[in-house]
Amino acid sequence: MAEAPIPQSVLDASGVVGTWVHDYWAGQLALSASLAGLLGLDPEAAARGVSLEAFLDRTHPEDRIRIESYLHAVAETGGPMEAEFRTRDTRTGIRTLLMRGRIERDPTGRAIRGRGIAIDRTEEQAANLVQSERVVNRMAEHIIALRDLARALHRPALTDRIEHLMIEIGFELARFLPEPEDEPRH
Repeated sequence: MAEAPIPQSVLDASGVVGTWVHDYWAGQLALSASLAGLLGLDPEAAARGVSLEAFLDRTHPEDRIRIESYLHAVAETGGPMEAEFRTRDTRTGIRTLLMRGRIERDPTGRAIRGRGIAIDRTEEQAANLVQSERVVNRMAEHIIALRDLARALHRPALTDRIEHLMIEIGFELARFLPEPEDEPRH
């Protein structure tokens, strides 16, 4: 029985944004047009294959060394691989991608090819961040109510512990504040 092709709508709904094939002997990564476009690479050139260096140039500077090291390590071991990183492209903005696949080895144990999919996790992470912020805000509301209840009991030691917890929750809330702009102030 032949498998039916996966409808594009199913791939889109699951976050799949493209495919990749890494030919270790040729030192090239072939990327689907959609993935190449997301990385800011020429889709035609990427379909023929780009160097690992060209691919790594599109990763966020803070992720590059980690991803490069991981890709080299997984080439040594083979088998399943999964790497999450941020992109660096002025047209598409910073996106979070997850590359998932498998590294195939020849009979001598050398990596010959890796292939897999890329999943865009940007929206998922944004939704998780919003949910986390809501949870921490609820914690803040509850801890304020707890402090008022502890004060009503006239238990200074309990109130003191709750106020220490309030400070910790305040630090959690601060994680959600936007980073200050790197502009000079007057």
